Amino acid sequence: MKKLKNGFSLIEMVVVTAMLITLATTLAGKLNESLAKSKDAKAVAVLGAARTAGNVAVTDRMVKNEGGPLTITFEDITSRLDTRTNELIQDTTGKIPVGGIENDGIFKYGGTVVLNDGTQNLTTGATSITVTDDFHLILTTGLTGTKEDKSTAGKLWVLY
Repeated sequence: MKKLKNGFSLIEMVVVTAMLITLATTLAGKLNESLAKSKDAKAVAVLGAARTAGNVAVTDRMVKNEGGPLTITFEDITSRLDTRTNELIQDTTGKIPVGGIENDGIFKYGGTVVLNDGTQNLTTGATSITVTDDFHLILTTGLTGTKEDKSTAGKLWVLY
């Protein structure tokens, strides 16, 4: 009578482990890239919602304005955003997390962008924007409002 072997041999286990490691390393880069792109998409969605909220705030101020320049604040915009969108904006700094930022050809996962009116970053506190005819919000990186940085898609953040 022939004795049956139970289980797998050592070589079979090594081959399967090597295949799993190869698969995992191949997919890890794609997964990281996909997560970065999804964070970028959220940041662009926040920008779109903030633009709409900014236009609503400007319209409200136009109706209530009794002459003089129109100004809106960061709080005027965020108070008109839904809860989920506000959760994506960091409370103390007004920064919005993104999947990655490319600067000078070097890509780095992670980072943040901020709302900017073209002249200054819009953050919590006393920041106010004097509304002009060409008022629109853009995304910039860094505290100085860097406009040369790109998203994971290779597009300049200020062009969204």
